[in-house]
Amino acid sequence: MTRRRLPGERRLFEPDEMAFQPSPQVRLRRLASRAPARAGRDARWEEDLKSMTRLRRWGSDLASCFGLSYKALDPERDGVVGHYGICYEDGLIRVRLRHAKTRRLLKESSLVDTLCHELAHLRYMDHSVRFQRLYGRILEKARQLGYYRPGPGEERKPRQLDLFEAGACGAKPAPGLRRSENARPV
Repeated sequence: MTRRRLPGERRLFEPDEMAFQPSPQVRLRRLASRAPARAGRDARWEEDLKSMTRLRRWGSDLASCFGLSYKALDPERDGVVGHYGICYEDGLIRVRLRHAKTRRLLKESSLVDTLCHELAHLRYMDHSVRFQRLYGRILEKARQLGYYRPGPGEERKPRQLDLFEAGACGAKPAPGLRRSENARPV
């Protein structure tokens, strides 16, 4: 049973000073038993390289099918979470490879979907009806070539088509453009 401390009463030692501190040898052994922090980054780098190699090959194939040309296809920088991909007017395309929160590699179907979307921006730098049609054709070609293989829940509508809904991307829908839930790009 511990005695209650009176106000103003001083202790010889504070409780945290009495805590056991492991010896330097024990701390070194613990550090040595852990995988180095760099090991995770190296594994991610290998995954990213493998994914980008595939995306570059597929992007080149798809671009040549539609008479498009781009300057480079690169992974998006770490920390960028505002978009999945971006296409610059000079032909540089960047695609985000990893999920913003979990840092896991995105599904291949999502990466190809984003790639097709950015390839369509090489011709149309907006989200007009013409852009949507070209994007749909590129995505369909990717499906025919076996690059785009969405899962069972994704068969209906490509993820990027959410951008064309009313109010998406801060833009108003084009006049006369109506898209139902079951509509597919042409």
